Amino acid sequence: MPAERVTVVVKIKVAAKLFRAYLDEKRLLFHGNQARIVLLQDGSEHALMWFIRDRPGTSYEISVTEPSRAKMAYKSTLDGSGSDAGVFWFKL
Repeated sequence: MPAERVTVVVKIKVAAKLFRAYLDEKRLLFHGNQARIVLLQDGSEHALMWFIRDRPGTSYEISVTEPSRAKMAYKSTLDGSGSDAGVFWFKL
Protein backbone atom coordinates (compact mmCIF):
# COMPACT_ATOMS: atom_id res chain seq x y z
CA MET A 1 0.00 0.00 0.00
CA PRO A 2 1.46 3.41 -0.94
CA ALA A 3 2.28 5.91 1.80
CA GLU A 4 -0.24 8.68 2.46
CA ARG A 5 0.65 12.26 1.72
CA VAL A 6 0.51 14.88 4.46
CA THR A 7 0.76 18.67 4.23
CA VAL A 8 3.26 20.33 6.54
CA VAL A 9 2.42 23.96 7.40
CA VAL A 10 5.19 26.27 8.62
CA LYS A 11 4.30 29.75 9.91
CA ILE A 12 6.55 32.69 10.70
CA LYS A 13 6.31 36.08 12.38
CA VAL A 14 9.34 38.00 11.21
CA ALA A 15 10.20 41.39 9.78
CA ALA A 16 13.90 40.66 9.28
CA LYS A 17 15.80 41.68 6.18
CA LEU A 18 17.20 38.16 5.80
CA PHE A 19 15.20 35.07 6.80
CA ARG A 20 15.45 31.68 5.11
CA ALA A 21 13.84 28.36 5.98
CA TYR A 22 14.37 24.94 4.42
CA LEU A 23 12.60 21.62 4.81
CA ASP A 24 14.75 18.66 3.83
CA GLU A 25 17.13 21.04 2.01
CA LYS A 26 14.29 22.55 -0.09
CA ARG A 27 13.79 26.27 0.42
CA LEU A 28 10.34 27.12 1.73
CA LEU A 29 8.49 29.85 -0.13
CA PHE A 30 6.28 31.81 2.21
CA HIS A 31 3.02 33.33 1.02
CA GLY A 32 2.07 35.86 3.63
CA ASN A 33 3.28 34.28 6.82
CA GLN A 34 3.02 30.59 5.91
CA ALA A 35 4.48 27.92 3.68
CA ARG A 36 3.03 24.52 2.79
CA ILE A 37 4.82 21.43 1.55
CA VAL A 38 3.44 17.96 0.88
CA LEU A 39 5.45 15.00 2.16
CA LEU A 40 4.96 11.26 2.29
CA GLN A 41 3.87 9.85 5.62
CA ASP A 42 6.27 6.91 5.52
CA GLY A 43 8.07 7.02 8.87
CA SER A 44 11.06 8.96 7.57
CA GLU A 45 12.80 11.79 9.42
CA HIS A 46 12.61 15.39 8.24
CA ALA A 47 14.59 18.49 9.16
CA LEU A 48 13.26 22.06 9.27
CA MET A 49 16.20 24.48 9.29
CA TRP A 50 16.18 28.27 9.42
CA PHE A 51 18.53 31.22 9.45
CA ILE A 52 17.90 34.88 10.29
CA ARG A 53 20.10 37.97 10.20
CA ASP A 54 19.03 41.48 11.24
CA ARG A 55 19.69 44.10 13.90
CA PRO A 56 20.34 42.90 17.45
CA GLY A 57 17.07 42.97 19.42
CA THR A 58 14.92 41.86 16.45
CA SER A 59 12.36 39.24 17.50
CA TYR A 60 11.00 36.39 15.40
CA GLU A 61 8.87 33.26 15.64
CA ILE A 62 8.69 30.07 13.59
CA SER A 63 6.25 27.21 14.10
CA VAL A 64 4.96 24.03 12.53
CA THR A 65 1.18 24.01 12.90
CA GLU A 66 0.32 20.90 10.89
CA PRO A 67 0.33 17.94 11.11
CA SER A 68 -0.34 17.67 14.84
CA ARG A 69 2.44 15.13 15.52
CA ALA A 70 5.04 17.56 14.12
CA LYS A 71 3.87 20.68 15.98
CA MET A 72 6.51 22.99 17.36
CA ALA A 73 6.93 26.67 18.19
CA TYR A 74 10.12 28.69 18.64
CA LYS A 75 10.54 32.36 19.60
CA SER A 76 13.78 34.25 19.88
CA THR A 77 15.34 37.69 19.98
CA LEU A 78 18.61 38.28 18.17
CA ASP A 79 21.58 38.87 20.42
CA GLY A 80 24.54 41.14 19.72
CA SER A 81 25.63 38.99 16.77
CA GLY A 82 22.44 39.90 14.90
CA SER A 83 21.92 36.35 13.67
CA ASP A 84 20.34 33.08 14.72
CA ALA A 85 19.77 29.64 13.24
CA GLY A 86 17.91 26.52 14.27
CA VAL A 87 16.87 23.03 13.33
CA PHE A 88 13.81 20.96 14.23
CA TRP A 89 13.74 17.24 13.49
CA PHE A 90 10.45 15.33 13.16
CA LYS A 91 9.14 12.02 11.83
CA LEU A 92 6.07 11.43 9.69
